Amino acid sequence: MAKIIEKKLVEYPYLTEPLRVITFDNGHKLVLAKKESPMVNISSWVKTGSINENADNNGVSHFLEHLMFKGTHKYKAGEFDCTLERKGGITNAATGKDYTFYYVTIPKEHLKLALHMHADMMIDPVLPNEEIGSTFDINGKPPVDGRERCVVIEEIRMCEDRSWRKVFDKLNDAMYEKHPYKRTVIGSKEIIAGICRDDIMAYYQNYYIPSNMTTIIAGQFDEDEIIKFVQEEFKFKNEIPKKLLSPDDRTPEICIKNPKTVEDKAEVQTGYIMFGFLADVAKNLKESIALDLISVIFGEGKSSRLYRNLIETPEKPHYYQIESCHYQYRDGDNFYIEGNFDAASYNDIVPEIMAELEKIKIITDEELNKAKKRLKVNFAESAETVSEIAETIGHYMTVMEDVALADKYLKLLNEIDIEYVQDIACKYLSKDKYSISILMPKEQN
Repeated sequence: MAKIIEKKLVEYPYLTEPLRVITFDNGHKLVLAKKESPMVNISSWVKTGSINENADNNGVSHFLEHLMFKGTHKYKAGEFDCTLERKGGITNAATGKDYTFYYVTIPKEHLKLALHMHADMMIDPVLPNEEIGSTFDINGKPPVDGRERCVVIEEIRMCEDRSWRKVFDKLNDAMYEKHPYKRTVIGSKEIIAGICRDDIMAYYQNYYIPSNMTTIIAGQFDEDEIIKFVQEEFKFKNEIPKKLLSPDDRTPEICIKNPKTVEDKAEVQTGYIMFGFLADVAKNLKESIALDLISVIFGEGKSSRLYRNLIETPEKPHYYQIESCHYQYRDGDNFYIEGNFDAASYNDIVPEIMAELEKIKIITDEELNKAKKRLKVNFAESAETVSEIAETIGHYMTVMEDVALADKYLKLLNEIDIEYVQDIACKYLSKDKYSISILMPKEQN
């Protein structure tokens, strides 16, 4: 049984009690968040996603996420979902660039059952061949026993058919030189068709280790009882991986070194464009908040500058949709501008966005205050349910690498003034620091 080596209290906004952050001697972390609720949320966040993949196994994180639900030595495939859903539970998982997480939201009277089954899934997945399916040549005929392998490949095909996905994937590759963020999270059909069980299990053994995992419980429970129960249920196997994986170079890239424009054509009726910028790591919270503020002012909603200036004001606008967004990542944030436009206006679209980029370096008190109010509302809403609380804590533990930063959020937000926002805009959103991806209709014969 793992022993507690550290137990600390961490203040967390909107909760009446501090978080209990417990570290065990094997490195596994447990975060307890007390909130009055008829429901409880259990989640385990693993610090691995496409960030730890290479050219040979890209997509394995997402594939493994599917396979984790396919049974353990105690429970057959499907038993986890069916048992907990009959108790009113919701089970699911998600894979990103920096993490993979698994969760159960269930009425609090079933907490121990859910925690028992969740822990068993995390530490003892079977990954049965009959659920994975046989490997095959993607250009040949899929095997009749394709099972989850074919499910994931079909998911990849669906993604490849989406116009925005085509644009994003090209841009994502163009923004980075070497960092694993260049690759898609979902991977390629060729790799998923050919990757074998041994390689999937090797990935699990390398990264699903206690020092890489944080378990979060949010809701009402007896603290001492749950800590003891977690110690009993999360008995990790001390297995040495049969195959040690060598991660790619993860030197953060926080500025695009070689800006480029990539273009493609497809069976579409309109044009699509995305500008991409890189920024500092997510745990640089003040800068990250400033980029959120810029995104709200610049391109979120019908009151944003991009919407007003490029859709609402022009007599004949070139854009059907135009917006911006900001994403936090452990090794460096991303900022995007994306638009759907009339293909006939191709020559006007880039100059129009560049002109708006120049203007973002000057903002008003009214714009800043309005954006701050929006972020404060969003932040408060992230503490309304046990599911939202657990997901926010998981993000701070895994991507921000410090849950204590959550308590600094509102203070840093209030400190930010116009000068600071303008400095961040100049630092990261300059005209020589972006790459562009454009998708145009194929020429008609």
